[in-house]
Amino acid sequence: MININIWSIYPGTFKVSSTNSRVEVEEGLYRIEDLVNADNSEIEIRAKASDVSYHYYSRSNPSRGVDIRGNDVSVLANTDFSASRDTIFIVHGWNNNKDSAVNYHIREAILSKHNINVFVVDWSPVAAKTYLSAKNSVVSIGRFAADFVRSLVSRYNVRLDRVACVGHSLGAHVLIQPDPLFSVSNTDGRLDRTDARFVQIIHTNGGLLGFEEPIGHSDYFPNGGKSQPGCGLDVAGTCAHSRAYEYYSEAILSNRNLFFARRCTAYSDFTNGRCNSNVLSTMGGYGIDKG
Repeated sequence: MININIWSIYPGTFKVSSTNSRVEVEEGLYRIEDLVNADNSEIEIRAKASDVSYHYYSRSNPSRGVDIRGNDVSVLANTDFSASRDTIFIVHGWNNNKDSAVNYHIREAILSKHNINVFVVDWSPVAAKTYLSAKNSVVSIGRFAADFVRSLVSRYNVRLDRVACVGHSLGAHVLIQPDPLFSVSNTDGRLDRTDARFVQIIHTNGGLLGFEEPIGHSDYFPNGGKSQPGCGLDVAGTCAHSRAYEYYSEAILSNRNLFFARRCTAYSDFTNGRCNSNVLSTMGGYGIDKG
């Protein structure tokens, strides 16, 4: 595995207590997914290299992007791509694509403040399938993405210590071998602190569309990490789910990061003032706080 920095703005997964999950496909539109008794032929679908494309953005080209298929990184020779700059990969989640809000928010925020190389990884042909089919294809997507990074290293001498990956939902797991259902105890099946030099995670919908437990080097639980202000009756959790990349982007855009956090063992301890003298840290932003 290529050892890079992973800034996982959401370790997305469905944590189920029954065989069915109510999934919001579009705003106000739901469908029922059977996560356990699914059609095996659908579950066993694996991604192909042609299912993944890469889209390069920079300060001089912040909105249109340069489309790259396969590992043909030679096209970057005709762009302003530079190995002397940091490189970041943005990976969307289930039912998303290169034009989804997560990519736009993060890309625009980073390029407005930093002169770096930005690649959006589009695996929408697979991400548009059922949840289990998409989830069980994540390892293939990760291998293709890793091959793409190796091509950058080989042709342009890109340094891996200057490469980072930001993933939302299933996109946070693209370099991780998936199990049929993610679990906290089995770290082989999902993102954890051993998967990169530094893993920061923002939990905004724990217990429904994500983990309640810390699994990275630094885990942030804004507003307790389960529900978020302004989301109202967020039955499917999609509003709180999206808050992760919105907070992350806002932290980048802010002249000074205002998302302060205290190291604490429980949210109840925090609200009761038992952590007031503990280590202070800042959540999100391009320059990750490793404190």
